[in-house]
Amino acid sequence: MAQRRRKRRNYGSPLLRGLLIALLGTAAAALVAVLIYWRFFGVTNGSDTPQIALNTYEAEAFYEENGFLRYRAMRHMIGIDVSEHQQNVDWQAVRDSGVEFVILRVGYRGYTAGGLREDETFQAYYDGASAAGLKIGAYFFSQAMNVQEAREEATYACELIGTRRLDLPLFYDWETVSGSERIPTPDGLPLTDCAVAFCKVVRRNGFEAGVYFNQSLGYRYFDLSKLQDYTLWLAEYDTTPEFHYHFDCLQYTDTGMVAGIEGGVDLDILFLPETTSD
Repeated sequence: MAQRRRKRRNYGSPLLRGLLIALLGTAAAALVAVLIYWRFFGVTNGSDTPQIALNTYEAEAFYEENGFLRYRAMRHMIGIDVSEHQQNVDWQAVRDSGVEFVILRVGYRGYTAGGLREDETFQAYYDGASAAGLKIGAYFFSQAMNVQEAREEATYACELIGTRRLDLPLFYDWETVSGSERIPTPDGLPLTDCAVAFCKVVRRNGFEAGVYFNQSLGYRYFDLSKLQDYTLWLAEYDTTPEFHYHFDCLQYTDTGMVAGIEGGVDLDILFLPETTSD
């Protein structure tokens, strides 16, 4: 029996086939681009998933004045954050230098045994800063390994603050510690869940809540789409921050010099929406 010859399909000229392949490749590239945009820039296409706000600060609007970073395109306050590592602070001198707010460390979890500790200067520094007319926020240095520990830290921090008034949020500050015996690396830790759990406890206790992070944690470990309801405090040591996503407060150096404080200190700038009163 003679073998039937298969009919060859005609896809047109080589030029037409090339155009078809190019169009298919372009469509595939466009689809990949859209998926990447959805994943990293918060486009939700009508879903209930929170969007990730982008950094819209104008690089050319940042400038330095009297040792502080300022921003001409938006109302802002300049401030510092301190702990027991800064001793014998003269709070009136700090205020007279132009500082408008301070974020005090209320306490911390140890990175060896993991015990909870109050910052030994918190109460005295709160009283001194308040008397000098500074607006006050607070932070807790976390080494939480799970949600339960994060809730424990928030409860402890709120108990230490007690009936004191905070003008600014109580921040969750989780950081890697070189040589830590408890947590050698953040890999595998539920950092976002811990931050949310901490913030929820803080809000239940009547305080505003926020999250502190550096660029590495912001890009690699925190899911910022789940933190959009909280005040975001970024550590990026530069006068023109390049972090891709939105932040509300910027810690831009840890070697600032301020009257009333011996040695270097962290300097911050807090951006104020036009509807916010200071």
